[in-house]
Amino acid sequence: MTPNPSTALALRPWDLGPRFDLGPAIPFPADGWAWRTLPPEHPAILARPRALRRNDPGDALGAIAERYGEPESYCVLGGNVASVSTWRGTPFTDQYAALTEGTGAFPCGGMYYFSVAGPHAADLLNLLTPRSVDLLEVGQASFVIFTTPEGTVDTEGVVLRVADETFHLSVGGDTRPPTWLHDAIERFPDTRVEEADLSSFNLKGPRRLAAMTELLADEFAGPLARLGRFRGLPVRTRGGADAWVVRTVIGVELWGSAEVMNEAWRAMVARPERYTPCGWDVLATYRLECPEFAFYLCPLDIHRGTYLLDVGLEHVVSRRKQPPYVGWEALQKPAQFGGRMWMAGLEADSPEAPRRSVGERVSGIDAEAPTGYVTSAGYSPKAGRELCFAHLPVEIPASGTVRFEDGTTWRALPLPILAERTTG
Repeated sequence: MTPNPSTALALRPWDLGPRFDLGPAIPFPADGWAWRTLPPEHPAILARPRALRRNDPGDALGAIAERYGEPESYCVLGGNVASVSTWRGTPFTDQYAALTEGTGAFPCGGMYYFSVAGPHAADLLNLLTPRSVDLLEVGQASFVIFTTPEGTVDTEGVVLRVADETFHLSVGGDTRPPTWLHDAIERFPDTRVEEADLSSFNLKGPRRLAAMTELLADEFAGPLARLGRFRGLPVRTRGGADAWVVRTVIGVELWGSAEVMNEAWRAMVARPERYTPCGWDVLATYRLECPEFAFYLCPLDIHRGTYLLDVGLEHVVSRRKQPPYVGWEALQKPAQFGGRMWMAGLEADSPEAPRRSVGERVSGIDAEAPTGYVTSAGYSPKAGRELCFAHLPVEIPASGTVRFEDGTTWRALPLPILAERTTG
């Protein structure tokens, strides 16, 4: 017999830690596989059985490599081969030009996809996030943060409601299900949760909608042109396969089976004048330059040590949502659980400053000042110099100066880094 939801919710509240350090502590050195890049010949890439999780439905990376050559390196995030840095036949300048003038295509096969279905599917998801998932309409999508009991980031993803009682989810970062998912399943045992036969890719750039239209059957051109942000549209590809298009703030995604991915990537690779495959080197630049919002990557920029309200994620907390959900109590107490760090943008004072490394320490200009660390780094053609995201202690103010061990100085800036220069 299915338990009454209100009874089930009262059975076992989540305990509050403290399990996680909420200060600006570097999470990466403790785990060598949390973040690193590996050349294609690295033993961990070639190992059989595989030492790392690798998932590429439809062989997108293989299709790209046939035209553009092998990847220069693979990007490992949380023990998962998330993507590639770039390909030997696609220079950074070509990828950047596609993102600013045409269409850049990002493979997303390395993400984790699952479905939640049943009469209490929305109730189950609501237990794991401060977002009100139950308010989504069929065909509506939302970016969600799954939280820890301390109000920090467990993982993140996009949820798409495809039917009254069915949701599809794409989880990025270290590509694992939310940690407290099994607790939620215990509360709603009539809800089916399973890995989905899905993958996706993301088109970015000013011509992304027209580029997506060319991959679909002709009758979807009009509906796609009218599709709003964070809306999904059931479509058919030119090959006749069923799929979903999901439009976000700065991208448009195709979600579908491995066969759909193979069809789409073969079509895109065959038209290099229209579609340019993009790797994570240019993605770092795109995220750092993004003027619309702070474009974080989990678990680099946000993770179990980042309290939502410290990193500008208030918008993912639905104001009218009622408990219980994981992290609710902590999110009501920002003075107790937050206020120790902030997410900063860093801009090099000198155009000659070198590329920083993820996890590299940075401090205030005063030698006695506490230290923070870099979470993302890349070159910005718009700024003409290197940029970073960084976790900084609150003692280092916005517009303050920070310094790396090599003596180079950088400005600490609020996010988005280039917002004023882009809009003003």
